[in-house]
Amino acid sequence: MRTRLAVSVTAAAAGMLALAPQAWAADTDPPTAPANLRVVGTSGGQPVLEWDASADQEGTISHYRVQVDGAQAYRPRVTSVKVYDLVRFCHVFAGHTYTINVQAVDTAGNRSGPSNSMRVTVS
Repeated sequence: MRTRLAVSVTAAAAGMLALAPQAWAADTDPPTAPANLRVVGTSGGQPVLEWDASADQEGTISHYRVQVDGAQAYRPRVTSVKVYDLVRFCHVFAGHTYTINVQAVDTAGNRSGPSNSMRVTVS
């Protein structure tokens, strides 16, 4: 007659460390607002806008929201934009003046407050 012995090996007994999963808090903090929105030159006769990068405590900046007259118009991943691109993608028209500002969006989707606003005339 054979006797069976049931053996249970725990992770600690096997020399491994068992970690319990931790609940991660969701990132609800917005990034800092872009600062110093300014015209830095021209390209193709149109102004080139630039701003100082935003910072995020818990993640990274995913993209920026360039807003034209209060509506989202363009989503660059860089800290500059040519007004020419706004003409191509945002239905702005020559001879009109628009109010432009920028918001940062982090990887969790949190939006910063707006940058300073600029009035830009498209030629």
